[in-house]
Amino acid sequence: MWMGNAVSTAFPENNRPSDSRLIIKSGGRVIFIRMDEIDWIEADANYVRLHVNGKESYLFRKPISKIAAQLDSSRFIRIHRSYIVNVSRIRQLQSCNSGEFIVCLRDGKELPCGRTYRSALQALYRPR
Repeated sequence: MWMGNAVSTAFPENNRPSDSRLIIKSGGRVIFIRMDEIDWIEADANYVRLHVNGKESYLFRKPISKIAAQLDSSRFIRIHRSYIVNVSRIRQLQSCNSGEFIVCLRDGKELPCGRTYRSALQALYRPR
């Protein structure tokens, strides 16, 4: 029982959100990434590219929906069917003529916000 609890806590792949780190398997390695190091996450079919600390990225096989379930929703927001961003990395939101948004990150990367996710993004800056 005790060992099972320790494994569940250490390995968020047991479908439980983790507030400390994400564990991925990439290129025959197991990589431990602290949640606060993640800048943004990009989907490509059944693969995900994790962008970390403005310079590194890791590609691994897992649908973005499974990664989203492991993230703290107060720290990460889905902005597009292909993108999840760390809220603390957002520098500005740029409105387009079509009513869409471009999410500008601190590292200079610009990501589109899909219509489906626009209201969640707008809720970030609305007064409560």
